[in-house]
Amino acid sequence: MHIPETFGPEIHSESQLAEIERKAEQIVLSGKVLVCGIHNVAHQRASVVPLRWGAPRIVVFSGGFFHHLGENLDQEPFRIARLWRYEWDASSDLAISRRLPANKPTFATHNPSIDKLVSRIANGEVPGLLFETRR
Repeated sequence: MHIPETFGPEIHSESQLAEIERKAEQIVLSGKVLVCGIHNVAHQRASVVPLRWGAPRIVVFSGGFFHHLGENLDQEPFRIARLWRYEWDASSDLAISRRLPANKPTFATHNPSIDKLVSRIANGEVPGLLFETRR
């Protein structure tokens, strides 16, 4: 699942960011996996919620893995996340990028192509990344 309110230009009020965190928490506490980016504050605020609960997440990067996760692919990708978890946990989180591992990101806080990929992954529209819950 994803939170569409994280998409678009970075013009979120503090109350909107709090609502994004609340929605992320609902996703996590319902046992679902959050799909998010990290390229703006809204995505980052959603992205840390699974860390608080020890839940998995799917994170879509705008750059290569080495840029976001460090040379050893073990760093949390942004400062606030490091408050909750010191190192990236590849056993619970899935990193996705359309760029080569060493490529730099776009450095844009409004990244429609990443937002679209987040949405497509969450909606099961990416071949090879289909998630199904069976009961």
